[in-house]
Amino acid sequence: MGHHIQNLDEKAHENSREEAQVRREEKKKKSKQARLNAHKEESGGDDDNSEVDDTDTALGPTEDEFGNPILPDSGDVRSKMLMVIAAMERSFSSVRGGEATPELFDEVRVSAYGETVPLSSVGQVVIEDPQRATISCYDPSIANDVRDAVRDMPGMNLNPYVEEGGSGVVIVPIPRVSAETRKEIVKELSRKAENEKQRIRRIRRDAMDVVKKGQSGKLEGISKDDAFRVGKDIEAVTEEILAALNVIVEKKQKSVMDD
Repeated sequence: MGHHIQNLDEKAHENSREEAQVRREEKKKKSKQARLNAHKEESGGDDDNSEVDDTDTALGPTEDEFGNPILPDSGDVRSKMLMVIAAMERSFSSVRGGEATPELFDEVRVSAYGETVPLSSVGQVVIEDPQRATISCYDPSIANDVRDAVRDMPGMNLNPYVEEGGSGVVIVPIPRVSAETRKEIVKELSRKAENEKQRIRRIRRDAMDVVKKGQSGKLEGISKDDAFRVGKDIEAVTEEILAALNVIVEKKQKSVMDD
């Protein structure tokens, strides 16, 4: 009899955990849809083409395995915000400033060997002078593929050609960027930065929505003091991340305008 009761007790706990898991999954779906709806309202439905979407930066669980509420972790919030900044920096690497750098070609993808691979895996970029770059292909047979990939870089208008003699070297003439074009690039960088700031603020808002429930005593087992402490930590993290983002954007804009 005792063994039978123990089995029933274990079964009850198992069912409780399964029910809690179902509730968490339902909440995740609702939360995800709410974030997507909020994003559409804020952006007017436009796609900002960020490398990180809102599901990548969704917060961690708001309940433990038994369905009890827990507060957001400020370290998790920081990690999600840093993901946004890292993606922005990667997108900036292909934006040309006053002087060309090898990073200009970081986003180039080459169709070779039946797949699409980064340019860096099939060739080495060298900036010979401000108006000329060379790409030495590790396999000369794919030089034409590399040339086509560089030519098709969006927004760059480059006209590369393959050096004669079968050396596998692609020559890339780099036209000088006009002052007017640089001003337009700076504006575009500001637009991208604002999109990423909105993402960071959404991460903060999602976290603070939970924290505010704790601050008002609506989360069972969570003290108001703990909720206020976590809220303060999240606000501090947000200010720090936004300040770091501004520094990165201003540095990139300066490099674009400098000769």
